[in-house]
Amino acid sequence: MRLERRNAYFCNKCKRVTITVDVDNGVTPMFNSCIHCGEMASSFMYQIPGCMRFGFKEGKMVTLEADLEWYKPNGSELKKLPSYEKEHVNKGGLLCRKRTDREPIYTEIKTNQ
Repeated sequence: MRLERRNAYFCNKCKRVTITVDVDNGVTPMFNSCIHCGEMASSFMYQIPGCMRFGFKEGKMVTLEADLEWYKPNGSELKKLPSYEKEHVNKGGLLCRKRTDREPIYTEIKTNQ
């Protein structure tokens, strides 16, 4: 079974969750600004429950859409970044943006079949 490499961030202030997906390999932060209220939200450390992966639509199980994606900027994007972000990316860090149509990274889950 293949699952998108997903994480989620929980905001203690507004009690909402932001779902993220990785589209490149790299390091993501433990804390991120909440997209709902702007306060700091805490990572689930990639240990998210199934209810943050799947939902039901018209009686069928579907994959829930992620709100944001973690990506590695390309060369021209990297040149435009402030020096502290360039350093972060050069050390393996990813940047965050609204979800695009980029293919996510998948993790293979072994099943007993």
